[in-house]
Amino acid sequence: MKKIFFAIASIFTWAEIFLLFVIYLPIQVTVFIFTFPFDRHRRIIHYIGAALARFALFISPVFRVKITGKENLDKSAAHVVVMNHQSLLDILLAFILFYPCKMIGKKVLSKVPFLGWELVIGGHLFVDRSDRTSQFNAIRKMNALLESGDSLIVYPEGTRTKDGEIAEFKKGAFRSAAATGTAVLPVLLDGAFQALPKKGIIVGRTYTLHMHVMKAIEVPKDSDTAQLAKKCHTIMKDQLARQRAGS
Repeated sequence: MKKIFFAIASIFTWAEIFLLFVIYLPIQVTVFIFTFPFDRHRRIIHYIGAALARFALFISPVFRVKITGKENLDKSAAHVVVMNHQSLLDILLAFILFYPCKMIGKKVLSKVPFLGWELVIGGHLFVDRSDRTSQFNAIRKMNALLESGDSLIVYPEGTRTKDGEIAEFKKGAFRSAAATGTAVLPVLLDGAFQALPKKGIIVGRTYTLHMHVMKAIEVPKDSDTAQLAKKCHTIMKDQLARQRAGS
């Protein structure tokens, strides 16, 4: 009976999340048309999406969300928000912080019905990793967004974790942080991998998805990119070990 319950609960969760994306698209288009002249950063759109994402996870029978360190969120300044990549839930988790920022995703994601279209309308960026020109254009756009006061959110591992640990960070986003002197804000995720590994969408029990907002790392302009990536990776890896040791 337990397996049947969680199978039904999982199906319900994915159905209501999909329905939310369907409902959000016409709302987003309408809001974009009426707010674009005075909200070029598209923050109103972001907040509406964030409210819907929070609602979707709130009514899920299989997921609970715990956010700590919210006092480290400073909406008055731009940041490069760095998150480890654990599961398909990570985009929703990024939104529920209610912290306006632009994501950097694979170009193929922009073509995914509803989710991809909504990310395009929201002003998020996409890159084709097999095309060097696309990579250079993405970096140029990232720098411009940071200089305009927008924050960026990136998953520097480049793909979802295979074992729940934090893989080596790619340096692209850290180059933009160093080039513009923008602080890096690490946000650690844990629990999403255990709830939803790469294979499978059926959740076997109720899981708590932990999000911990860490203190921002100040980045002097033209800092060493490799050292910055390594420092951020070490800080997040150490925090993950402490959290798991204390759980």
